[in-house]
Amino acid sequence: MSAAVIGIGQTAYSRASQRSEWSLAVEAVEGALADCGISPSDVDGLVRYSYDSVDEAMLVRSFGWRLRYYSQTGYGGLGAPTALAHAAAAVTSGQARIVVCYRSLNGYSRTRYGRAERSFESGGGELVARGDRAPSGAFAGPYGLLSPGQVMAMWARRYQWEAGIAEQDLVGALARIAMDQRTYAQRNPAAVMHGRPLDAAGYLSGRVIATPLRIFDLALETDGAAAVVVAATDVARAASSSPVHITAVMAGMFAYAESIAIYGELRNGPTYRALARELFSVAGIQPGDLSAAMIYDATSISVLLGMEAYGLARPGAGWRAVLDHGIGSAAPVPVNTSGGHLSEAYVHGMNLVVEAVRQCRGTSTAQVQRSGPVLVSSGPSAVVLSP
Repeated sequence: MSAAVIGIGQTAYSRASQRSEWSLAVEAVEGALADCGISPSDVDGLVRYSYDSVDEAMLVRSFGWRLRYYSQTGYGGLGAPTALAHAAAAVTSGQARIVVCYRSLNGYSRTRYGRAERSFESGGGELVARGDRAPSGAFAGPYGLLSPGQVMAMWARRYQWEAGIAEQDLVGALARIAMDQRTYAQRNPAAVMHGRPLDAAGYLSGRVIATPLRIFDLALETDGAAAVVVAATDVARAASSSPVHITAVMAGMFAYAESIAIYGELRNGPTYRALARELFSVAGIQPGDLSAAMIYDATSISVLLGMEAYGLARPGAGWRAVLDHGIGSAAPVPVNTSGGHLSEAYVHGMNLVVEAVRQCRGTSTAQVQRSGPVLVSSGPSAVVLSP
């Protein structure tokens, strides 16, 4: 594809920003533009998450932009690869030359995406469970299935049953993921959990949120913003930063593959694996060619499923690969090297894109030793970035 990521930016990540989401978005975008030496006046495209409260008009007013292209991507966590897909399509087709993609949220001090009380409505003096968007609404909410963590705990149990593994093996694999990502965070001063290491005893002492998932298996609800700049290749060559090429990208979707569903196949299933093969075919690579992978980790079980979907482990054997090698710097393909959503911050995948760009540039705080493309995946949506 004739598009590249040329700029990255992020705010500080915190649990209480005491700032508006608009202000956070402006800071992240300013940082991304400064990173590549692009003047705000040269931006002519914008892609945002439909969940974002900071809309196109707000940033147009902040920066004085005159846009030729803008779009939105839905489904929260699926949005990061899809945002790059929109931007790359706009640039490749000539609809825009320089496109900003961003996500900004006060995900701890304002909207708590993981809290069940978001799933209740008041009507006629009564409190009604409606299930929220995530766990498929009316078919789940009235029965007590109200939060993403509860749904993903069911994924974990289904995975355990299908893989035929013991409780200690499942817990051991989930713990290793959480601990390895926390180890990465100790090298990343921007991570919320920097300076707070996690060992096996600490993991096991964490309170259970929805069995078998403990507190350390769930993404950090975070205040913050992240942004990237996508541009045409001729613009990328003139930028002051090292361009990272969008080699292949897929905004995938099929029945029951929305962000958090309970009725379709698990995210390591045959349809997910087929989409992954298509992505790698377009990129001209195999999973073993990856230098690193950023796998969407709303919970630790998502990492196991994503590893199997994208060929980093055999179906049903991701738990064994994690127990044997972990996902740390010594793993065949290191995963979530900034600490990910479990230990860096939860910016709905956009901070994973930023880390993937850093890995391609050689500037990560946990830089991998091998060179090669980097995968960013979220369920059926994914992007391959190359130096």
